[in-house]
Amino acid sequence: MMNSQKIKRKRGSIRLAVFLSLSCFYTEIVFKLSVETLHTGSSFVFLALFSLCAGLVVSGVISLLPKKAVQILTPCCLGFLSLIFIVEFLVYRQFKVAYDLNTILNAATDALGGFGADIRRLIFCFDGISHITLFLLPFILWFVLREKITGQLPKKSIRPRRTGQSVYFFLAHLAGGAACYGAALFLILCCGLHKDIYTNQYNFESAVMQFGLGEGLCLDIRNLVSAKTFAHAFESTEVESVQDAGNTPSKDIPVKGREKNVSGGKIIVQAKEAASAQEAAVLREEVSQSAKTAQEDETVMPVAYGQSVSSVDFTALAAAGGNCADIDAYVSTLTPSSQNAYTGAFAGKNLILICAEAFSGSLIDPELTPTLYRLSTKGINFNDYYQQSIAGTTGGEYQLLFGLIPTSGGSSIKEITQNGTHTNMGALLNDKGYFGMTFHNSTYTYYDRHETHTKLGYSGGYMGVGNGLEDLISPKWPASDLELMQETLPMYMDKQPFNVYYMTVSGHSVYDFGNNAMSRENKDAVDAWCEEKNLSYTEPVRAYIAANLELEKAVDYLVETLEEKGIANDTVICIVPDHFPYGLDSDASLGNMPYLSELYGYPVNTYEERDRSRAIIWCGALEDDEPIIVDTPASSVDILPTLCNLFGVEWDSRLYVGRDVLSDALPLVFFGNYDWKTDLGHYNSTKNIFTPTDENADISEDYVKQISSIVRNRMTFSKSVLSHDYYTHVYNAASASE
Repeated sequence: MMNSQKIKRKRGSIRLAVFLSLSCFYTEIVFKLSVETLHTGSSFVFLALFSLCAGLVVSGVISLLPKKAVQILTPCCLGFLSLIFIVEFLVYRQFKVAYDLNTILNAATDALGGFGADIRRLIFCFDGISHITLFLLPFILWFVLREKITGQLPKKSIRPRRTGQSVYFFLAHLAGGAACYGAALFLILCCGLHKDIYTNQYNFESAVMQFGLGEGLCLDIRNLVSAKTFAHAFESTEVESVQDAGNTPSKDIPVKGREKNVSGGKIIVQAKEAASAQEAAVLREEVSQSAKTAQEDETVMPVAYGQSVSSVDFTALAAAGGNCADIDAYVSTLTPSSQNAYTGAFAGKNLILICAEAFSGSLIDPELTPTLYRLSTKGINFNDYYQQSIAGTTGGEYQLLFGLIPTSGGSSIKEITQNGTHTNMGALLNDKGYFGMTFHNSTYTYYDRHETHTKLGYSGGYMGVGNGLEDLISPKWPASDLELMQETLPMYMDKQPFNVYYMTVSGHSVYDFGNNAMSRENKDAVDAWCEEKNLSYTEPVRAYIAANLELEKAVDYLVETLEEKGIANDTVICIVPDHFPYGLDSDASLGNMPYLSELYGYPVNTYEERDRSRAIIWCGALEDDEPIIVDTPASSVDILPTLCNLFGVEWDSRLYVGRDVLSDALPLVFFGNYDWKTDLGHYNSTKNIFTPTDENADISEDYVKQISSIVRNRMTFSKSVLSHDYYTHVYNAASASE
């Protein structure tokens, strides 16, 4: 009798384990096939092993309970499982990236609530309803099969004589789960299958795509805990200063020059071309400037420049110990970038910084967007610019405002502003007596901007819809950027020098002529342009372009007003996107973005292709000179260091992961998944493949390893700034040394 009961109990326990394991594996497969186009065979193996582990462990715990408790707790677990996958699925459909826990809790909740109409459209359509049903299928099947699954389990609580038997089943399940997990770890760590993603190059989206959402969330929790409790380890290498090896030109390296005019003086920008694998192993992009007298025929003489560095002694700080000693030690090993002929070129001028919602360089056209075209070609021209898409709009703002990668996702701005800010343009120009304001033509509390944007150092405060701006602009969705400019310019135009930051909204999705007020407003202009150019864009692409024409109108009004007041030559306009136009494709992933590919004019299959865009830095004083061309790779984290150099503020180039693009610093763009690009080529971290810019170039493995190490260190630094409030530490040290 006892053996019979034991066999029945064992069968019931096994059935529960199988059902839960299959439920986990099934939902992982549905999610993966729904949000990813490019698959690797190994990822399905990991999904199976991690799902089996989860099913065994959970079933082992649940089977300790009586049948009634099992019948209540199991559907709760299945419902929670379905809810997680449904939320992440909807997030991916809306934003085209997987959101980590920080972003879900701090940003996606606002986004899902604030853009309720968009979310409802995602849910109440065939794609939404069918996928939600698929994710809920295990939960539904439980109520059909629960008697068959739990029929062999005891109806009452565990009695003393059954305790050993129950513990045996629990330990057996636990051992099975551990074996599955161990097998997965063996494949990852010992066989080298995606080892970097699991360890020193962890990225939530990459982890989800390779190991599944369940394991991705476990790794995210692990990293959240470690970020708060452990110091971040920097790699002990010399690679951050390897650019010094290129300070002395080699006779074997041909030098080509480009002439640029700045304020009437001529600058020679020299770029060294590596002629061998050994030279390719160093960071060869070395910029040297020269000054020339007003006479065209006079000899160009070299000019010695200082370094963009503060007075803080990081070596001494590291020696003093403390929580930030390891970070201080790392910073002390870095070589500051050099000042240059552009240093202080904009000192004392006004600054208008615009983070443009879903803006793309593909929009810029001499006839359709003449003002944006003018600004992008008559100032500093970024010909190879990227806007890393991490944590949506709030992540894009963080990159622009602080020159760091948002390693805490949607909570990055909240974390860095908790104790005030010291390194962004709001604070730096406020120290120079600038009047400052920041504006957003949408809900002022969105992404907690009422808490974060009031701490950016803008003396005049922050205004959005809900704390004053609602009385000035029309209640449309999305709101008009033109109205935003018309109503806010009088607030600061006569308070020079001024420093203003805008987060626009006109370019926001959804992109159709029925639901988007800005698309409807500018539909005729886009249709006429398409007809004139014989362009057969689909409706979503035309609606996207039409929505962004409102930004063109806003910038046109801005420039016209500056010129009427005679201060265009004393005002700098900087325009940067917050992210790529993720709202163009509703059912999309890398390799399956037809509308985005149509807008860009090429297939979008990689992060590099997806995030390529355009940045603008313009000043009226530049228009009479030849444009300043930046052909090397640049990204959103480079904008703040470049502005710091141009405005001549006191800053330390070692405290930013980006670079002053006009300096001798390494031209390096890196993405959240540790892919990177330099002037020599692009590296795909997932496939471990480096593609040279010049297909005939012979790039050594050491070069790839060195740059990858630099990228890991800079990601670690971005994490450390948040987890250790590092900027406050440096600010206090600087104050103490004065």
